[in-house]
Amino acid sequence: MKHFYCFIISIFLIITHSYSQKFEWTNLGENLPNTISTVTISGIDMVGDSIWIISGYGNYQNGTAGEIYFSADRGKTFTIQTTKYGTHGIKMQDSKRGWACGVEGQIYYTSDGGSNWIKKYSASRTLMAIDFPNNSDTGICVGFNGIVKTISDKEIKSIPMENYVSNIYSVSCIDSRHAFVAGEEIIGPIIDAELQIDQSYSGTNGIYAIDMVDTLHGWCVGSPTAAGAWDSAGCMIIHTIDGHNWTDQVNPVKGKNGTLMAVKALNKMEAWTVGTSGVILHTTDGGENWKREAEGLSKEMLYGIYVVSPEEVYITGNNRTFLRGIISSSVNEKGYESVAIYPNPCNNYINIENCSDIIIPKVIIIYNSLGEKILESTTHNNIERINLDGLKSGCYFLKIDNECKTFIKD
Repeated sequence: MKHFYCFIISIFLIITHSYSQKFEWTNLGENLPNTISTVTISGIDMVGDSIWIISGYGNYQNGTAGEIYFSADRGKTFTIQTTKYGTHGIKMQDSKRGWACGVEGQIYYTSDGGSNWIKKYSASRTLMAIDFPNNSDTGICVGFNGIVKTISDKEIKSIPMENYVSNIYSVSCIDSRHAFVAGEEIIGPIIDAELQIDQSYSGTNGIYAIDMVDTLHGWCVGSPTAAGAWDSAGCMIIHTIDGHNWTDQVNPVKGKNGTLMAVKALNKMEAWTVGTSGVILHTTDGGENWKREAEGLSKEMLYGIYVVSPEEVYITGNNRTFLRGIISSSVNEKGYESVAIYPNPCNNYINIENCSDIIIPKVIIIYNSLGEKILESTTHNNIERINLDGLKSGCYFLKIDNECKTFIKD
């Protein structure tokens, strides 16, 4: 259901808030703590305005604990949360419950938003990624030497990989029954905790990331040569529309030095991928055309993507790289939103905050997923609280003057 709503959202925003508008990019990395661990920032996850950014630094050899950087205000300020060792993957189930995994095969769990990360399980090799489907308490983590395990707060179980022992770098959980794993020489669908088939892509043994929209549609990215060859010619993107056959997509950096390290799909048409040398690519037509974004803004290795909506995306990378892209009309001269909404997801109400220095009347309109207007009012206040008791659970559009935003009602 989430993917259906997101598809409707994308169509609506194409009509009302054209993709031709330019993204405004800001490096918020200076807001991150300046520690040795911020040299190796790995990934990112978000719930509403809360952000968790992870670092792979920290193990028993260097005697340094792992660090997770937490922001409750969309990246304006951060505090440090700690794990025993560094982490490569993170997935928050909601604002309180979440999982992280990484160095030395450690798997951590939090029930308080990360104030405490407790070692829950341990695998035999380094873990690279973790994912949970929506509304499910069982997820999957993957790692070196063919490790694929299902995890929950009650148990951890290995998924037999039929003697496959190469490294697996990424997992995409679709629902409680279906997932895909990807890595060196493998794209493997998993149904009911069983590997179905090795869908290796000819000539490729360096797939670093996979993200599936559903059981049929998704993208993999990486390098067409050996995994670990970061500067080999490539920046490969492959795509499926049937969940089985994968085809190569042409992109602006294909054939040049580099590797793509992460991919995130918003829906069947729109996706983002990032990689070496600050490369950021974006498609809004299913990958027929990939546009390079923010060229020259960063030269760092980029590892993480979180797509909030068609007009807001966050990207993380090495050396305190934390980039935010937002449609220009939603940004004020300081690089922040002129209007913020929170909490998101919400329940009985949502707050609308005027972030600019000047308080002027603003027209607020809320649409449902069909584009039907269900509320209209005008605010003269710095913060306006809108009662949502009459709304059903789902995705909604909030239009404030010329700004379009999305929010989820639980």
